Amino acid sequence: MKPNPESFTRYLPTDQQTRRWGWRLLDVGRQNIPPHASYPAKGHPLEYLFDSSGTRTLNEFQVIFITTGRGVFESENTPQTRINSGDALILHPGEWHRYQPDPDIGWSEYWLGFKGQDAERIMDTFFDKSQAVHHTTQPNEIIRQFDQLLHWVKHPFPGAEQVMASFIPMILAFLRAGGQDKDGQKDQVIMQAKLHMLKDLSIRTDLNKLAQTLGMSYSKFRVLFREQTGYAPREFENLIKLNRACDLLRSSQYSVSQTAEALGFASIYYFSRAFKRQFGKSPQQWVQQNQ
Repeated sequence: MKPNPESFTRYLPTDQQTRRWGWRLLDVGRQNIPPHASYPAKGHPLEYLFDSSGTRTLNEFQVIFITTGRGVFESENTPQTRINSGDALILHPGEWHRYQPDPDIGWSEYWLGFKGQDAERIMDTFFDKSQAVHHTTQPNEIIRQFDQLLHWVKHPFPGAEQVMASFIPMILAFLRAGGQDKDGQKDQVIMQAKLHMLKDLSIRTDLNKLAQTLGMSYSKFRVLFREQTGYAPREFENLIKLNRACDLLRSSQYSVSQTAEALGFASIYYFSRAFKRQFGKSPQQWVQQNQ
C-alpha cells in the first residue's frame, strides 16, 4: 500500500440530473496529517468540522479510508475502537461520531461523501451502523479507485458527475468483499459453491457431497445458501443452466433435446417444464420468438 500524494479537497454542487442518477458524489479528497498536526486540516466547510465536544453529525454517508498511520474512532453505535492503516470508516447520516489520528503518529486518508436513493438502499442493506470499522483485504485496489476518481474530479467533462458517482458503489463493493466478519466467511463459502456449480454445466451437482466439501451438513448448507442468494442450491443451479440454455438455443447449433442433454437435465420433459416455468414459454416457442 503506497502513501498518499499531496492533499486535495473538493466539495461538489449537485444538479437535478445528478439527483436522479441514484448515486450523488458530494465531496471527496485526500489529506496527510503529520504527527502533532491539528485535525481535521483547514479548508473544510463548517458543517464538516467537529464541534466543541469533539463530535459531529453529518447529513450524508461517508467513507474514510486510512492508508498510513493509526488512530481511534467512536460513534453512537460503535464503542471507541483503534483504527490502523488499511481500515475504512463507514459513516451514516444522523449518527454522531468522532475520530482522529494518533498525535504521535498521524495518518493519511482518502474520503468521499455521498447520497442518493440507490445509495440509501445499498447502505441500509449491506452496511450495519454497529460495524463502522472495516478492515480491507485489497487496499491497493481501493487506492486505485480513489486516485482515478480524483483524476476525474480534477479533469471534469460533460456528464462527468455520473462517471464520478459510479466509483462510489465500486469502492463499497471492495469494502463489502473484504469484510473479515462472519458474513464475509459465509460469502466465501457461497462463492465457492457457485464456482463449483459453474465449473461444468453438463453435470448435475451432488449437493450433499458439495456441502461436505465445504465442511457442513447439507441442511445447514441449504439454509445458508438461501439466506445469501434467495434461492435453494438446486434452484440456483437450474437457473444458471436455463440462462445458458438460452445462449445455446439462440445459436441455432443445438436442438431442444441436445440443449437439455448438454446441460445435464434428466429428460427433455423436465427441461421443457423448467424452461417454461422460468421464462413463460416452452423452448420451442422461445426459439421461434428469438431467432
